[in-house]
Amino acid sequence: MFWKKEDKGQKGEVNIVQYEKMVNDLIGSFGVDPEKCRHRPRNLWSLYKGSALIYIEIFKADKDDFIEASSPIMKLPSRNLLAFYRKLLELNFQNLGVKYFVRDDWVYLAENRQLQGLDYDELRVMVERVGGFADQWDDPLIEEFKSR
Repeated sequence: MFWKKEDKGQKGEVNIVQYEKMVNDLIGSFGVDPEKCRHRPRNLWSLYKGSALIYIEIFKADKDDFIEASSPIMKLPSRNLLAFYRKLLELNFQNLGVKYFVRDDWVYLAENRQLQGLDYDELRVMVERVGGFADQWDDPLIEEFKSR
């Protein structure tokens, strides 16, 4: 594998601090104080895009570092699950770059990637894409499937 020198810290580790700064800079560019959005000690931030709550998290999985922008859209509906899951599959195809998934009875919209090599513009597009689709679809899905 090839790495940019500045991406790697000691022993091949990704320099998390540079990516934390990138997230802070992005949140600041939205006119929001990144320290008020930070959930320490984790590398987790939260902010709103319209009615959609957006999480940005840096985490480790399978020995690699990742970043994810995600948004809880709604609780799973209690009825019409087949139609609901079909709708999510259609949205997974329609809304390029993001995915819908279910965790702990909540429906989320997310985009993630390995942290290594991420640049500011990619991060901005990732967060804006998740925020835009989440804000576009949260209310219609809740209304159509009578969830909360």
